[in-house]
Amino acid sequence: MKLDNLTTRSAAPLALLIMFSGCSKPTDQEPEDIEVTTAECQRDEIGEPASAAVIEAGAAQTGHVCPVQDEDWYKYTMPAGHQVLNIGLELSAPLSPIAPSYSVWTSDGGDAGQIVAQPGSTQIGAALSDVHCVAPGDLLIKVHDSGDDAQDTRNTYALNISSAPDPDNNEPNETTDAATALTSGQAVTAAIACKGDHDVYSFSLATGNLVRVQLTSEVTEYEPTLEIRNAAGDLLINQTNSSGTVEATNIDRFEILEGAGDYTITVRDDDDAHAAPTVPYSLLVEFVSDKDNNEPNNHPDDATVVSQDPVDCGSSSQTFTFTGTIGAANDQDYFAIPLGPSCDAKDGIMDAKVTLNTSSLSAAEAWELQSKLQIGLALVRPHGPSACDDDTDCNTLQQSCNGANECAGLFETCLPENLCAGASVCLPNNVCGANQVIRRYECNPRLEACQPSSASPPPQVAQFSAPLIEGDVAYLRVFDFQADAAAPDLTYTLEVSLRPEQDPREPSNLFTNELPPGGASVGTHSSFATEIPVHNCVDPVDPMTDPPRDCCDSGTWIEGTLSYENDLDWFRYEHPCPDEDCTLRMHYEVDAGPVDFVVNLYRQNSLWFTAFDNDEQVMQAGKSGTLGGLTQADRCFYAYQGHTSNNTYNYYVVIRDLFELYGDLDLVVPESRDWSGSQRYRICVEKIANECAVPPCQLYDNGCGQPQN
Repeated sequence: MKLDNLTTRSAAPLALLIMFSGCSKPTDQEPEDIEVTTAECQRDEIGEPASAAVIEAGAAQTGHVCPVQDEDWYKYTMPAGHQVLNIGLELSAPLSPIAPSYSVWTSDGGDAGQIVAQPGSTQIGAALSDVHCVAPGDLLIKVHDSGDDAQDTRNTYALNISSAPDPDNNEPNETTDAATALTSGQAVTAAIACKGDHDVYSFSLATGNLVRVQLTSEVTEYEPTLEIRNAAGDLLINQTNSSGTVEATNIDRFEILEGAGDYTITVRDDDDAHAAPTVPYSLLVEFVSDKDNNEPNNHPDDATVVSQDPVDCGSSSQTFTFTGTIGAANDQDYFAIPLGPSCDAKDGIMDAKVTLNTSSLSAAEAWELQSKLQIGLALVRPHGPSACDDDTDCNTLQQSCNGANECAGLFETCLPENLCAGASVCLPNNVCGANQVIRRYECNPRLEACQPSSASPPPQVAQFSAPLIEGDVAYLRVFDFQADAAAPDLTYTLEVSLRPEQDPREPSNLFTNELPPGGASVGTHSSFATEIPVHNCVDPVDPMTDPPRDCCDSGTWIEGTLSYENDLDWFRYEHPCPDEDCTLRMHYEVDAGPVDFVVNLYRQNSLWFTAFDNDEQVMQAGKSGTLGGLTQADRCFYAYQGHTSNNTYNYYVVIRDLFELYGDLDLVVPESRDWSGSQRYRICVEKIANECAVPPCQLYDNGCGQPQN
């Protein structure tokens, strides 16, 4: 249509009139007195569907969007056998006030019928280039401004139309009912030919099989996405190559599905906004025999039950062995251990070890596997106060915290919302699971076997030993630590043992999944410390009035074991000679075994000195002796009269395993953590002088002092 010499009078800002109306240069007149003459819109006769202009494939059609609410209609006939419609719409210059847009309609006797295609989004001045799937026949295309509230008198648009047959011979397969059936080992080649194209494939999985799915494509114009759904339509798997426009797609994954049944695979663009009819993709499905006879056990609801009867943690250990596989990415294998009453927080210990059987691999294959998959093992226990109906209810536990120690035994993770982190799994009795322990295979770079020059890496092993804290069922989870790799051809061996706690003083420390740097803190563990006596082994001055000698003998020793990984045995004794100085001595005996015993002594909260400063060894020899004494060669083990705090002064003794640290990282080396339920230690503390004995101590004006050395 034509707009002839339209004259307006306006108080709008002058710059806007110039931009949108093609105004002449402003004068000295006041804005309300300015007469502005717009540029003339181009005349056309295609403002209605009935008068639509015929457009041919490959022949650009130009026009103007002017005036406001202008619509230009075109007619195009999709040839028989064509399903792919290409539309390009571009302005002659990007500096334009309009956002060019279009819509594609069916033709209903020359009138517009239904919209069958339109752009996903538009922007001012931006060009459009889209591919749509449209049925053959007569079409109407409307070109307009996206908001129908702007015009452009200067710039023309160019509309290009072309069409082609659908390159995907599997079409139509947009829905489950029309899905293309697949068989194992059958590769199909297809394409995402247009915006919103969904290619749906179906397959039936037999009992005892897992599925391998491969989706490959060269660099394309969309983000290839793979979805797997069950027969009910529930989404089970979703993976997108978000870099599909800059790098080739190679999705290759093994999946353990919900068991035998019917499934569908959908290939699509991630947001249905892009397509690439000329870049094919390849989809391959293979059924693989699942070597894991415990599947499906990917959730506690389906956990493999270790024993039908509650397991006893009584007088001797019980051991159970299972074999499984990490058959797919994010394969989580759960095992349930029902616990008898003897397996409570004081009396029961679980030892668990998982070994990935890699002996069939070459050294190169073992190194490659290690870079992708690290076997992991977790102890998941119920957290009674945290009820749940769904796994997502258990991302956090109903336990408030202000620090990691307030989540002790719950993986020591206090989240920003001041709640302890959960295991993100709802247990069968509608109680949230909590991660008590997580271990994974780590190839310590300090070990010679983990150096690049080594022939092959160490065996993949993850293990722990931990006290049973809560609940009548404990769960073990075997998994790949990164949750992104699979080894369906390799089995793992899981060994689980439950045994009694032989140390009657447990718990004697705050249990934590990992030892913090330094390994021990009085403030953290002091409330668990067992009070022990200091025996008076000083000759009485007057046998009639003074107490008799009470030296360490066979009946005065304190015995214990480091029964599980990270076990710390804490003891406390009060100042044995308040307001005076005295000299002490500690007797000790330790059995031979794997534990590298260390004794730390603290004065209140400060570390005083360390005994048994061993080197890490696979097996330590038995030891016995004393700490402190009265000779020049002895350590100065004393109690000082100035050591007072509110008339009470505590000395603390902690017995632990020697641990090594990763250099400056202050992380405990996993290989240095030892424990034994049968390797015993014995200690006894006695007073041997009612003064600061010289030697070994050196006297100062204010009383007992430091050793003479």
